[in-house]
Amino acid sequence: MCSSASWNSSSPGVLFIGQQGRKKKPHASMTLRRKRLRLIRRRRAAAGAEMEMMNLRLHLENRRILAENERLRERAGALRRENLALRANLCKAVPPPAEAAAPGC
Repeated sequence: MCSSASWNSSSPGVLFIGQQGRKKKPHASMTLRRKRLRLIRRRRAAAGAEMEMMNLRLHLENRRILAENERLRERAGALRRENLALRANLCKAVPPPAEAAAPGC
């Protein structure tokens, strides 16, 4: 018989030719595909985390800008009220001649 042939003890009628217990290696292109897919998945996960951090930064900056806008709007309203009050006092305090009347009186 062949030198590489061996009998399987569990089923005596079956003859195995070749090396027993050896698994076939996957084709090289399959291995490369798996490595490439792993690398792509890692990159996507990293890009996803990076995008999430950027989104968080932009969200916080947007909230800060909105809060500052609201603060400035309140300050502008207070200045407008103060301006109106000063104009009213100016018109009441000095009765100007008709030609030199303060604007808004």
